[in-house]
Amino acid sequence: MKPLFIVRFSADFATKSPRTRSHFSSIMRKNVHAALAGAGVRARIVQKHGRLFIFASDEARTQAILGRIFGLSNFSPVLTQCRADLTEMARTAEEAFARKVEGKRYAVRARRSGQHPFRSVEVERHLGATLNPYATVNLDNPDITVHVEILGNRAYFFTDRIDGAGGLPLGSEGRALVLFSGGFDSAVAAWRMMRRGVAVDFLFCNLAGGAYERQVIQVAKVLTDLWAFGEHPRLYVLDLTGALDELRARVERRFWQIVLKRLMYRAASSVAPRLEAQAIITGEAVGQVSSQTLSNLRSIEPAADLPVLRPLIGFDKAEIISQARHIGTALLSERIVEHCGLSGGSPAVRSTASKIAAEEAEMDGSALHNALSNLRQIDLGAVTASDLQTDYLFVDDVPENAEVIDCQPPAHYKQWHLPGAVNRSPESVIHDLKSLDKRQSYVLYCPFGTQSAHVAEIMQQYGYQAYALRGGIGAIRQRNDQPEMT
Repeated sequence: MKPLFIVRFSADFATKSPRTRSHFSSIMRKNVHAALAGAGVRARIVQKHGRLFIFASDEARTQAILGRIFGLSNFSPVLTQCRADLTEMARTAEEAFARKVEGKRYAVRARRSGQHPFRSVEVERHLGATLNPYATVNLDNPDITVHVEILGNRAYFFTDRIDGAGGLPLGSEGRALVLFSGGFDSAVAAWRMMRRGVAVDFLFCNLAGGAYERQVIQVAKVLTDLWAFGEHPRLYVLDLTGALDELRARVERRFWQIVLKRLMYRAASSVAPRLEAQAIITGEAVGQVSSQTLSNLRSIEPAADLPVLRPLIGFDKAEIISQARHIGTALLSERIVEHCGLSGGSPAVRSTASKIAAEEAEMDGSALHNALSNLRQIDLGAVTASDLQTDYLFVDDVPENAEVIDCQPPAHYKQWHLPGAVNRSPESVIHDLKSLDKRQSYVLYCPFGTQSAHVAEIMQQYGYQAYALRGGIGAIRQRNDQPEMT
């Protein structure tokens, strides 16, 4: 017999009407099928007695996945089963658990659903009498608990109730667009709304180039692969560098942060209707940064045409980071540099909506319009590790203001190097990573293009904006038409 799991719906189901429960359970079955199929597990799912019964081809993989499906309260791997008959249940319990409880403290817990000629307490006493010769009863602090769930005419035995993700089935509450930076806050905010049944897509407002984009895609992909079963989230990339240049030129410096957030709200309000998204999700928490004071949140809010959901509004940073560890995004998010912090000096912590609207009115809006016209879509489900390396690690030209690191041997560097390049060995760059400025972008090259790509890869993994020039020295010299230098 294939391994069997009993899956119990979250408590939210109990408060819904029969029609809504039926709709939610249908979505749950779809999501469970998608999750297991994606892991290569063949499964048959049956719904009865207010439970899902899952017959799966791989017990270990099924158990690992079920804990990450929203709408699921808990589940149990069934060890054995029999007819709902006291004598047969006692015999089955002895065969399955006599050795498991031997020499230990144990308890028996029974639950029933349906009509039976016995009560749950009678089942517990009957099975306890059968197992007493092998172990000691301890109802308060047992080493092992023998559970029997009697559903209709069958009795199912297990020892574990494993917690699920809870909440509502993903996709049961419509769709929303997440303003996504890849940091702790936006990832956790997205997860918390997904847990409430909201399917999400992501809008990434890029202020710092391809390496930053690559890091954000990695976080979004982890969130998608681990939790978005049954849905296909998309990541939309919006290059806001042009709008940022206009903002810096026309807006008073202390209001840069607030106006930038308004531009992001406007962008999300423009993109959301295309996706049939009904709300915008942000990772804002009261007082966490200057733009998230109540005064400034009130000034930013009017820029949105849709409801803005802030699931972390009352969280502190330690709580957010703890939850990021639980959902699996913390290690990636901690390497992402905050590129939205523009002001540097003394950003405004108080403002009025009218004042900020007047500041924003100094911008003509064309830069944001142009950015939206060049919006890019990324299918997170189709992204591979190879894609991320090929598309985001190499460049053909040196970006403006980038620091160039030449990884040639010193003698070769003296013969030829790009103007302004600093000669450093690959080992020294890696060894001295902590001394480098994460606000600075870096471009590396080497004789054959392999070592520099390896170093740039490591630098990106640690949150640096680093790239490798494509090709070896010959290709680089040809592209740059550089004569030999001495």
